[in-house]
Order: sequence, then C-alpha cells, then structure tokens
Amino acid sequence: MYEEVKSEVVEVLKTLEEKGLNYGRSGNVSVRIPSKGHVVITPSGFVKSALSPKDVLVIDMEGNVIEGEGLPTIEIQLHLRIYEEYEYFNAVIHAHTIYSSALAVARESIPPIIDEMVLYIGGEVRVADYAPFGSKELAENAVKALRDRRATLLANHGVVACGRDLWEALEVLEVVERVAHIYTLSKALGRAFSIPSEVVEFQKTVFLSKLKH
Repeated sequence: MYEEVKSEVVEVLKTLEEKGLNYGRSGNVSVRIPSKGHVVITPSGFVKSALSPKDVLVIDMEGNVIEGEGLPTIEIQLHLRIYEEYEYFNAVIHAHTIYSSALAVARESIPPIIDEMVLYIGGEVRVADYAPFGSKELAENAVKALRDRRATLLANHGVVACGRDLWEALEVLEVVERVAHIYTLSKALGRAFSIPSEVVEFQKTVFLSKLKH
C-alpha cells in the first residue's frame, strides 16, 4: 500500500542528508493517511538515507504494524500524539539539525526575528521540556509546545516540523534551521532584535487563518 507515499518518504530522507539537515540513523519521518487511519513511517535502526520504499512501514493509529517488517521508529509515540492532537497535520519530520539542535541543547527558544518565521511557523519556536527520547513524556511535551505552531525544538535533542503534507513539513524544517543559523550568528555579533510586536501579531493572524485549512 501507499507506494507513492513511501517513495516520497525516501526522497525526503535523502534530501535531509544531502542538505545537512539529518545524518546516519538519526531522525524519523511519517505521513498520515487520514481516510484510512494509517500512518506511513520510518523503521527503527536504519541509516535513513539508505532506506528504500520497501523498508518503510505502515502502521495504524494504535501503533500496530500492518505492512512491512521490523519495528517503527522509537519516536512512534511522538508522531502518533501529534496526529491525535492536531488533525490538520498529516506529516511530521523529526531531525537532528545542527543549529536548531544547538539551541535545543541551550534550551533557548528562537524569537520571531524574520518575517517568514512567523508566516511559516507561527512565531517563536518554543523549546519543549526535556524528556528521554522515545518516551510518552517527550511526545506530550512536544504536543504542548506545538500549540499554534508548525515546529518545536526538543530540549537536548533536535527539532520537529509538521505540515499538511510532507513537502510543507520539509519547508518548515528548512525555515527553522535557517532562522536558527541566523539567530546564532546575530547573537555572536552582539544582539538579535525581534520583529516589532505589532507586526508579529498581524502575521500570527495571517498564519492562524491558514493553519487549519
């Protein structure tokens, strides 16, 4: 089932590696099929850029494997909880990017410093409270931090980006990492100024009007 979706998952994983947004066995990707109650998701233990479509699994919303061999990613709870909480998200990418992960280790959120950050992500990229990887607590913390946003940092871990489809989630991830890079450099220069609050509030209104549609 879902051969085209599996191929897209593999393509995105290769793109993440090529762009330096993920590496090795880290990270995971999923796509929800709302009409069927199924999720296409990466397996555990593989070098992600070396996966082929036949390696990608299909699970139900309880986490049972219904197609493929092996175990789903250890972050299965993270993916499923996001889909349970936010019906408008149909794709989730969790990656270990450099600058976003550095800020996650510093437990420092990214303020709204450039326009596309608010328009694509919803504003400040919050840091979800720390919890061990693969845990229910991590999933719950991420869901909380994603409220009215398309992305969050996971404390001492990495970044999660969500979208209506896989390509939107990838675009969100790229924006987060680019802004994290800009923020890190601007702080090294002495200070990072946020966009004026009235501009942020207007842009948030625009973002929220599109988030669930």
